[in-house]
Amino acid sequence: MNYIQLKEELDRIANNAVGDVSIYATTPEGVIAIREDEVKRSASILKVPVAMACLAAADRGEIDLDTLLKIEEPVGGSGVLAYMSGMEQITLRNALTLSIIVSDNTAANLVIEHVGIERIQKFFKHVGATHSQLTRKFMDYDALARGLENVATAKDMVRFLMCLDPSSENLSLTSKQQLKTIMRDQQLIDKLPAFQPIFDETLIIGNKTGTLPGVEHDIAYFENGERCVNIAVLTTDWEYNHDGQQTLAQIGKSIIKYLQTGLKSVNS
Repeated sequence: MNYIQLKEELDRIANNAVGDVSIYATTPEGVIAIREDEVKRSASILKVPVAMACLAAADRGEIDLDTLLKIEEPVGGSGVLAYMSGMEQITLRNALTLSIIVSDNTAANLVIEHVGIERIQKFFKHVGATHSQLTRKFMDYDALARGLENVATAKDMVRFLMCLDPSSENLSLTSKQQLKTIMRDQQLIDKLPAFQPIFDETLIIGNKTGTLPGVEHDIAYFENGERCVNIAVLTTDWEYNHDGQQTLAQIGKSIIKYLQTGLKSVNS
């Protein structure tokens, strides 16, 4: 599958979907953009730029990733901390990790509280993600009732993923490697990475999902040799979330096929 075929395939999937699909992807041959500036409820995909803002502050020496944080206000939803007894403290580094690999809401809120929403939003603006906002903690229903909502666009989310590129100056090399490894260790892999071949060690995928009723998102980097695709797929208006998950899986399958075909042509 070449770039033109990939673009046509993603257009087909997005246009045939029952839900509303926004896609933004950067490939070695060019960009693919489908309703990329539509602002949507972000769900948990914003946990990646929150982690980036935290790591950027650590790079500047403003915070210490080994700081112990008290677990005082656990919240439900995804994650493990709220369901474990005897857990009173966790390091900022481990909270950041849990916020990504199991989308732990309590851990993410600890990171937000320690880093600060103002500093996080400043990082968003620095990256150029002007349409995405973190206005409240996760599972904060009181703030939601006051009209505070976390939002994002597909294009903005790829702007964040591009911070992991070797040429980006937004994060140190150590922070890039740390976050890429955390995303690669993601436990929620039923969307964009769903068709990753089990025994293909050349294909690396790091991702972060987001889910709400009727909402299915995923952002990911795909690497195969020196070829890389950064992609954000934000989808809404599903009657059944499973349909959204399947749509994301098919998009990921197309990206994998594109990268595998490209690698064969490079090696031939």
